[in-house]
Amino acid sequence: MQSLTGNYYFPKSSESKQATVSVVSDTVSVHYDGECAFVIAKEAMKLSSSIPGVATEIDFEDGGRFIASDAKQRLAISSARLEGFENNKPLIFASVFLVPFCMWFILAVGMPYIANKSVALVPQSVSNQMGEQSFDVIHELFLSPSELPQATQDKVIAQWNDAVTTLGLPKNQYNLFVYKSDYFGPNAFALPNGTVVITDALIEKLEDKPDAILAVLLHEIGHVERQHSLRLVAQSVSNTLAIAVIFGDVESLGEVILGTGSALVMNAFSREMESEADDYALEKLVTLGKSPTAFSDAMEVFLSLKSQHEESDLLQYLSTHPEVKDRIKKAQEYGLFTEEK
Repeated sequence: MQSLTGNYYFPKSSESKQATVSVVSDTVSVHYDGECAFVIAKEAMKLSSSIPGVATEIDFEDGGRFIASDAKQRLAISSARLEGFENNKPLIFASVFLVPFCMWFILAVGMPYIANKSVALVPQSVSNQMGEQSFDVIHELFLSPSELPQATQDKVIAQWNDAVTTLGLPKNQYNLFVYKSDYFGPNAFALPNGTVVITDALIEKLEDKPDAILAVLLHEIGHVERQHSLRLVAQSVSNTLAIAVIFGDVESLGEVILGTGSALVMNAFSREMESEADDYALEKLVTLGKSPTAFSDAMEVFLSLKSQHEESDLLQYLSTHPEVKDRIKKAQEYGLFTEEK
């Protein structure tokens, strides 16, 4: 027989009594006031985990609870196996390494894989809504009407329309807008619904290289075609969901879902995504009868301006992208390869 002394707390009441819990075979009895109050089967009670320095607690089906008065008192019953795991030093040391590895695998491999696969199932209406909401926020906060001559804007937009038509892209989805932006500086970006924005500063830097402007815009189309924005959001939400499940912080999940739309442009694509968009731009330049070196021309302009006083603005376009020199080399090699063919 095993027994514990402590206090028994009555169901749905603050009343308690000094009591003794006894375990005999498969039954548990509770005694107080000098007599047996009740007897139940062991399966009908819930025994707390054995934690050093914490008193044993027993919960009964009717809502009653018993708390031992001595934290060292234990019942060697159904929790013995669990206590064995908790006291197994090799297992404890192994878990120190296995738990972080499992968390890394879930967040770095498992969830991104699931997120990327799930993006293909997202209806176009979701992409449209995300793009529209994001554009409204960005337009309000960071964009102002273009100050370029209308003829310059029309030239860029006409080249864009010709490319969209030739590549067989849906005209009702892909729309180009020209804006002035002190925040973005020389930049271009795309939203999930196919809206593409190019700034005055970028057009000015590449005005004498129209094919270079087209190369940058094709790069942004590549982000849309490869669903990079949706993948970015899906990975962010899936990682937050995984963390919420692991650590119990479910409230933050809703905040991430609500905030992803307006944060799309503020978040950097991965280098892998940027390389995919580069590949798309190089491939489509060839399809349009343009030289892939037009893309390297665009990168060369940025690279040549890195040492000038406006570096901080220009680097906003390059800061989250792969190494510029590597991208230039890749475009030049792609051009040589296509010429040989």
